[in-house]
Amino acid sequence: MRKKKTGWPFQEGFIIDGTQETHVFTDYRWNDGSVSRRQLVDPESYDVRLVIVRPFSVKLPGGEDQ
Repeated sequence: MRKKKTGWPFQEGFIIDGTQETHVFTDYRWNDGSVSRRQLVDPESYDVRLVIVRPFSVKLPGGEDQ
């Protein structure tokens, strides 16, 4: 029996233009060790040098639980 492939987001890319912030991609790390990118904006439509990459965490700050 094969393990189900699961992935977790680990970083996101944003472009900030004045007061507007555009989410352009999310990177996922999979349980088989591979990494993939979910592109939310056509990569040909923006300058990659303007992207701000932020780490993504599914944990609440301070380890609090809801």
